[in-house]
Amino acid sequence: MARFVLLLLGFSLSVSVCHSQNDTQLKPTIVPASSFDASTDANVLHEAMDSTQKCNQTAIGSILSRRSLAQRLDVAEKYKLIFGKDLAHELFSSTCRFRGSMHARMCKAMVTPLPTQYSNFLDLAMFCQKTIESELTEILCGNNNAMIRDIVQAYTDEYKRSLQADLESETSGGLERLLVLLVQANRNESSQQVDNQKVSDDVLALFNGGKVNWHDDPARLNEVLALRSFPHVRRVFLELSRKTGKDFKGLLEEQFSSGTKDGYVTCVRMIQEAQEYFADVLNQTLEGFLGSGDLTIARVALTRSEIDLGTIKEKYKQKYGRSVMDVIHEDSSGAYKDLLTAFFG
Repeated sequence: MARFVLLLLGFSLSVSVCHSQNDTQLKPTIVPASSFDASTDANVLHEAMDSTQKCNQTAIGSILSRRSLAQRLDVAEKYKLIFGKDLAHELFSSTCRFRGSMHARMCKAMVTPLPTQYSNFLDLAMFCQKTIESELTEILCGNNNAMIRDIVQAYTDEYKRSLQADLESETSGGLERLLVLLVQANRNESSQQVDNQKVSDDVLALFNGGKVNWHDDPARLNEVLALRSFPHVRRVFLELSRKTGKDFKGLLEEQFSSGTKDGYVTCVRMIQEAQEYFADVLNQTLEGFLGSGDLTIARVALTRSEIDLGTIKEKYKQKYGRSVMDVIHEDSSGAYKDLLTAFFG
């Protein structure tokens, strides 16, 4: 029970830090249900998954998609108390015809603590065909210290392995060292105020002798990205842009290549422009929606719905001139479509 409370606390703290990343009022798409009873929901879900009847996807979706994660975890706890079974397992392995599909996987994730969800996505980013560096930094640069500590513990609990050891095994060079720094969860979160002198010191170190040389020596860059506050990092890159005449993406692309470049660029974008970053991720994914991109859609929906998914949808439409929902309605169907509609609607 204590661990359950800690996970919920970590989720709450993560949301508060993500909201502080910029001054814009961020818009979630999932909010806590005002009328909520966990025991009632547990009984409805049990009846909907009754193996003697056809699985009632509508009933399952109406519960899972209209509750916050904290409420769904409460339902899962009540389900265990009443029926002696793990709700996540029951949802995934029920006799629904969607068994093993993305719909089943999303249902399972929706009653899984957020740190465990993140640990699953990190494992996939490292061991599903090839390492996807951008997804590693998306998660580890986009969360606060409390959540990162919970992710590290959840990864060990889930896979009986060390997250740091796996990151060291599956990445290399400067990006490996950045990721190792990030999982130490030592970012300065004590103040959102920017110290101009400290910003100047970092800019001077990063623009040493009037040039950028992060490829050969990324130590100070990693220190800034992993240990400084988000407002501080934004100011540093603003000052670097003024000095060099290039934006942060241009600077990083000059210094790094391939997956390493993607990892560094994503890390900075998560700090500077997370909503536009996710709008771009959705656009790239929706181009081939029915393929492996389903996992990306699920990651964005599950991890951003209570933070800023509404804002991400707006950014997507502004930038690409179409609605996320229009694409989802064209390329998905059935209960899976209903779940995505609830997240992105």
